[in-house]
Amino acid sequence: MMKENIKLDLGKTRIDKLFWTYAIPSIFMMIVQGTASLIDSVFVGRYVGAEGLAAITLVMPLIMFLIGFGTMIAVGGTTLAGIEKGSENIKKSNNLFNVTTSLLLISGVLGAIAIYLMVPLMANFTGAKGEVLTQTVAYANYISYFTPFFLLNFALGFFLKLDGKPVIVVLIMLSGTLTNILLDYLLIAKFAMGVQGAAIATGLSQAIPFLIFLGFIVFKSSWKIEMPRFYLNEVGRIFFNGLSEFLNNIALSITGVIFNYIIMMKVGSNGIAAYAVALQIAGIASFIGYGIAEGSQVAVSYNFGAEKYKRVENFRNLSLKVSFILGILMCITLFLFGKQFAAIFVKEREVINLAIYILRYYAVSFIFIGININVGTYYTAINDPVRSAMITVYRSLVAVILGLFLFPIFWGDKGIWLTIVFIEVSTFIIAFFMLKRSPFGNVKLSFLDRDNGKDAI
Repeated sequence: MMKENIKLDLGKTRIDKLFWTYAIPSIFMMIVQGTASLIDSVFVGRYVGAEGLAAITLVMPLIMFLIGFGTMIAVGGTTLAGIEKGSENIKKSNNLFNVTTSLLLISGVLGAIAIYLMVPLMANFTGAKGEVLTQTVAYANYISYFTPFFLLNFALGFFLKLDGKPVIVVLIMLSGTLTNILLDYLLIAKFAMGVQGAAIATGLSQAIPFLIFLGFIVFKSSWKIEMPRFYLNEVGRIFFNGLSEFLNNIALSITGVIFNYIIMMKVGSNGIAAYAVALQIAGIASFIGYGIAEGSQVAVSYNFGAEKYKRVENFRNLSLKVSFILGILMCITLFLFGKQFAAIFVKEREVINLAIYILRYYAVSFIFIGININVGTYYTAINDPVRSAMITVYRSLVAVILGLFLFPIFWGDKGIWLTIVFIEVSTFIIAFFMLKRSPFGNVKLSFLDRDNGKDAI
């Protein structure tokens, strides 16, 4: 049976041991996944130039939109599968596995077509011209072929973690990162293939882990690949439960286009390149935040399904504390070494100086970013997508529009970067009061309820 293959008991193993066993591989996995884009940026920035770096940045909003749609399915499906597994509904949990992966495969194929057709329109909208426009279209054309692997890997990693194999997941993703580094060197630095080489390297860094994931799913896991049985209410629950992740990425896509447009109009292509450098470095903080959140999500969903609410509370509190401590450490690190980080990506002095300036604002936001990500993911894990969506949409869209609309009026160009701090601080305030009011989402419990019966640690 599925239960017999789990090495760690999600409902009984000591919370701190379970948290770190899942969180550390999850953080590494998120960093490994994120470094595909970061490594591309380093090689493109140094061997192609600021135009190539701007091209990758202009493609990102649409890619994030599609990844958001895939994440909605992956998070919604794996969360429900975890809850059913915690309730010992093994057959239903396995069907959710098959339904989720089937939906992601279909989404990946449609997403590839969308990237191929829509990127030229988006690039023209943001004002890209000449070499920047040419390289943007070239990067999009090649990366589109690999879209299904981006979407499927996220879910397969979650399902293997739910099967008690968190370390295996990070090792598989590490193989993709090493592939990306090697291919970036060969295709960009050695054979001068430019952004086309970067796209191929990134794509293969997802395709290879997918094949390994598939092998483990088939031969080394308790998940069974079967013909999925689609039930309309079940598919609806998958989409609804993962809605906040989708809305988050839609919002990020929209605000990414807005940021790109404003920066291009006010600063120019060097501003886009500097912003791209800052985004890549700031992305590390987001990867760590999502790693902590997703590391505890599996255990939270399982224990929520088993009605062990005290364990749910302890997982949540531990992830928030760790996020806060790491946020402070990352803030200090960026203030001390921002110049050295920026110089890794580009050679142009003007771009480096502007990137350092932008990174100071990101450094302050790091204190809050992990907590905000964790609160949104936590509400998804306890089957409360409405509150999760409220947090993530405010953070990704509403706060961005408010900041970009108001701050430049009072502080000029500086207001663009002040928006970065405003987003995280205001989201943190909302998240704090939301947790105080609804610590278990739609489930209302007294302290006695949490500490007795099935909730015992």
